Amino acid sequence: MILTKEYVFSRLGIRDPESHKGRYGRALAVCGSPRFRGAAALCSMGALRAGVGLYTLAAPECVIAAAAPRVPEAMYLPLPDESLAQEMEKADVCLVGCGLPDDDETARIVRLALARAKTLVLDAGALTALAHDAGLLRAARGPVILTPHPGEMARLCGRSVSDITVGPARTALEFAADTGAVVLLKGHRTYAAAPDGALLENRTGNAGLARGGSGDLLAGIVTALAAQGLAPLDAAGCGAWLHGTAADLCAKRLSMQGMLPEDIVSDLSAIFLENESQV
Repeated sequence: MILTKEYVFSRLGIRDPESHKGRYGRALAVCGSPRFRGAAALCSMGALRAGVGLYTLAAPECVIAAAAPRVPEAMYLPLPDESLAQEMEKADVCLVGCGLPDDDETARIVRLALARAKTLVLDAGALTALAHDAGLLRAARGPVILTPHPGEMARLCGRSVSDITVGPARTALEFAADTGAVVLLKGHRTYAAAPDGALLENRTGNAGLARGGSGDLLAGIVTALAAQGLAPLDAAGCGAWLHGTAADLCAKRLSMQGMLPEDIVSDLSAIFLENESQV
């Protein structure tokens, strides 16, 4: 089905005036590296702006030093730290991969998260680790959401990018059925596919998202929605709709050429504000 505003907000609902931060989920992100410090900040902004109650970024000290002034609402776990596995078990959702390199340490963290996380979102560097051994998904403790772009999907499937872009919905459905994961395949049309054959299509968004950092923001939004209790397929699909709709608003303010992923964060707030004002 094609995602609509009505569908998305029927899943999100309105925040209870008697609620507290624990009501809106606990998320842990293992993201960022010396080369990609901004990725950690962007996924953190996305998660917090999308309403997660408690959010922790686990990253090297240099990444935390860069992210903390931009995201003071987050908690931080400097890596390496022996408590990482316990933090994964405490979180409602773990996000792994934004800004992580293709190396043995990333692969180790992915394996640890698959074994410990209640629900897991894998993006970027974590998807590269999976491409080396997609069978790792069989060891997952709980639901897994994958958020590949066509290049990452091609590596996961062992196929060409052109083959992926010709039939993205079919590709997402087939990989979801094969692995048991929810697949959010990004593109001009973004598809969220579940292992049982359910499919959500998102038609929001624009070419202003075609720049580094957009996917990090999306991964954070999806993580926040899953932490707030949305089913994995809905977290993926509704996250894509919110991300794309915010980008459309941002393009009207700043142009597709000039908008940046960080700019989209305030437009995400505008979507929530409009919905709350209509209730």
